[in-house]
Amino acid sequence: MFTISSIKTIVICLSIVLIFLLGISFFELMVLRLLGLQYASIGSLVFFFVFYLVLEIPLSLLSNAIPKALYSVGIIRSSKGLLSFLLDTGLTLILIQLLDKFMVDIKIEWQGVIIFSIITGMISWILKENDEEPPKIDSEEFKKIEKRMNPK
Repeated sequence: MFTISSIKTIVICLSIVLIFLLGISFFELMVLRLLGLQYASIGSLVFFFVFYLVLEIPLSLLSNAIPKALYSVGIIRSSKGLLSFLLDTGLTLILIQLLDKFMVDIKIEWQGVIIFSIITGMISWILKENDEEPPKIDSEEFKKIEKRMNPK
């Protein structure tokens, strides 16, 4: 079923992703500690970051997809603008506030959550600056994609 080579490849890929996520989590921990994160134990801190990462990934996909979809149909002029920043910032703020509310061993001051959300929103905004805009619904590129999806 699985060969040794494919298992090695999977383990290496998972290790790289895990190291990357741990690096990001460590950076976020340092920023949150500066902004007032308090925790009762290392275990509660680990649970906080596991829940944060597990919930942040689908929220990030959502906050990236909404502006691109609105740009494609012509409702907004850029998928990299203020709406993208507000979605990233707002969803991060809501996520951390919910985790703070439901995890009794974790305490974060609301001012720290706001500052952290703005910082992560700005970083995301800067990283999206070089992303390509999706094709508009009435463009030739969109029609080619649509033709590939519906080969009738």
